[in-house]
Amino acid sequence: MASFTFTTMQQQPTHYYFLSITLCKYPSSASSTHFLYPSPPKHQIPQLFIHRTRHASGRHHFNAKLSTKHYEKKARKETVSGFSSSSRSSNGGTERNKLENLFSSVLEEKAEKKRYVKDKKKMGFDSSSLKSSKTMENNSVLGKKSKKDKANSPVVHLRVQLDMCSKRGDVTGAIQLYDKAIKEGITMGQYHYAVLLYLCSSAAMGIVQPAKSGSGNRPFLNNGKLVDFDNSLANGSTKPYYLEDDEIWVSKDVKKHALVKGFEIYETMCSNNVPMNEATLTSVARMAMSMGDGDMAFDMVKQMKPLGINPRLRSYGPALSVFCSTGDVNKAFEVEKHMLEHGVQPEEPELEALLRVSVRAGKGDKVYYLLHRLRTSVRKVSPSTADIIVRWFESKAASRVGKRRIDQKLIKEAIENGGGGWHGQGWLGKGKWSISYTVVGDDALCKCCGDKLALIDLDPIETEKFAESVASIAIKREKNFSFQKFQKWLDYYGPFEAVVDAANVGLFSQKRFMPSKVNAVVNAIRQKLPSRRWPLIVLHNKRITGRKMDEPVNKALIEKWKNAAALYSTPTGSNDDWYWLYAAIKFKCLIVTNDEMRDHTFQLLGNEFFPKWKERHQVHFSFSNTSPVFYMPPPCSVVIQESEKGHWHIPIASELDYDSERTWLCIRRANSHVVKEDSVAITEDSQSLNRNKEHTKSTTQTEVNSNFLPLNNGNYDKPQKLAEDMYKNITSISFASVSSDQHTVLSEIETAEMLGNCVIDFQI
Repeated sequence: MASFTFTTMQQQPTHYYFLSITLCKYPSSASSTHFLYPSPPKHQIPQLFIHRTRHASGRHHFNAKLSTKHYEKKARKETVSGFSSSSRSSNGGTERNKLENLFSSVLEEKAEKKRYVKDKKKMGFDSSSLKSSKTMENNSVLGKKSKKDKANSPVVHLRVQLDMCSKRGDVTGAIQLYDKAIKEGITMGQYHYAVLLYLCSSAAMGIVQPAKSGSGNRPFLNNGKLVDFDNSLANGSTKPYYLEDDEIWVSKDVKKHALVKGFEIYETMCSNNVPMNEATLTSVARMAMSMGDGDMAFDMVKQMKPLGINPRLRSYGPALSVFCSTGDVNKAFEVEKHMLEHGVQPEEPELEALLRVSVRAGKGDKVYYLLHRLRTSVRKVSPSTADIIVRWFESKAASRVGKRRIDQKLIKEAIENGGGGWHGQGWLGKGKWSISYTVVGDDALCKCCGDKLALIDLDPIETEKFAESVASIAIKREKNFSFQKFQKWLDYYGPFEAVVDAANVGLFSQKRFMPSKVNAVVNAIRQKLPSRRWPLIVLHNKRITGRKMDEPVNKALIEKWKNAAALYSTPTGSNDDWYWLYAAIKFKCLIVTNDEMRDHTFQLLGNEFFPKWKERHQVHFSFSNTSPVFYMPPPCSVVIQESEKGHWHIPIASELDYDSERTWLCIRRANSHVVKEDSVAITEDSQSLNRNKEHTKSTTQTEVNSNFLPLNNGNYDKPQKLAEDMYKNITSISFASVSSDQHTVLSEIETAEMLGNCVIDFQI
């Protein structure tokens, strides 16, 4: 029996293997090595398989790894054990050459397969396509190309090319590929058409955002307008104009060509009975939008449900945009009704577009409805939405709507039943409105009108339902009854007045977890609690183990928290977010974290209870040079509020949700009581919110004609003393014309205002 030892010398680019053979006079089964090599079938590259013995070297093991499982299985069926007598004869040199060639073939084939897979990944193949490509490649190696593989080969190649066009935003290139595919008779599937329609619809709108097909954002809703990009491009230019890295503006000619080809592609898809999906129908709706055809865009959405397709928010964008831009209020709200019926909730861009068209049409009932929709779904509005709201309250239509006679008892009951902060009984009062940008004090009082804003929290029943929903979701996701164990632990060691998201605190502004930061926050928040009791510290167990945690300082902190029964470490594989969230809800206490809770974990909770609870219980934090700084929940609910007097207080969104200097809109009837304190009037010709951002701390309106207010670059910046002096001047001028019966012009005006329940504007 022969014993073999392999030595390898590698020389680029070819691999050479040398085989030394030692003949044993007394063969032993314990020291024998068997070479198994198949009799190569037709079209198959021969492979060598090595069975290692107990004394095999690492080099043997390396060579054994060269063979894939596929070839190994094939080889075992056709194995020939041992060598023939010729292997010990003078033909040993020939056998050695055979072995060298076989090993070289194995290495070259394996390297080729790796290069193939790497190239495919670079070209944008997804995992499923890559898997099918590997199967095709294996079949190619074995010489077994089926008819199906031959048919799919150009289809897969077309898909890769279209993906590349989509990523580059190459509309013209994609259309050329489509024409070539039609000419060559290549059968295209749903994916091919989705990419083509996505690119054509984007180009028809004037802007292409390079991305994978169907993954684009909602169609352009530029405040309810269709965007006209033609003025930004040279007339007649056929080359795309690159505006930014992620946007491509196209010329008018490209837009027209993309629109024509887009509908042609859609008709081809229909005639070939290719199934539709949400992405393809939305793309057609976008093309209809580019032509200003809102009815067609809406029809595309209506087709989805009968086809078993669930429409998405972006599906409604084209139709809504066209109807809002053309001023068709009824059809715009028809789209909104269809959205709600199919479980799609409009967000602020959609509500803003509806609000804009309603304000233009002077539809007071629609504006009232939309303010409450914004209250429930958005809570605080963007500066652009605030500008539209200001425009409405400055309009003549707004001064005409409202009830003169108010049943205060009915209004109070409605506010109590609604949980506070709104009544929903329609516009109250009559006459012009006064609009001020103001702030709300720590006492929840509006610095403009003096109204106290409502504090809206979950009632006990809502809190219980919310806690149950969080627990049910967590139990389904956590393993080994870990969350149920946590619930029992809380029942035993609770209640707590605060919960600390220790991972969020310990990783604040750095990547390395620092227990010292957690300790500082825990000690500081204890001082703010009525009982000074330890807060609950929730931390994943991986944070309290390891070499770093074995340091004396860190170890002492962990032990201190454990001894105080303040630390709960969540088990491996768990999501600690569920634990600290549930504890804070259960005990109706504060949660110290900067986590804005916007990821998919918290989206499962919906909008019924979560935003309201989060606002009332979350404590944000930062660190100063000496100690932690806490940003406690606001003194009132930061949400659109409607008072029993008919006043409106509308919070404007800022970069930080815990901004203590948040700007509010205070809107009330002009004849309402005004708190005279550091005030500035907002007149009808006032500028937009964005231009007045620097002056948002100005609060209360003083009823003085704008001609008396000196302007500084179009902005109002006058102290109250000036306003009071002007009022005295007006009074003195009025009293200068005193008649013999001592009646003054001012008293007559005030009497007329009381009788007419209005404000009389006049200039002197």
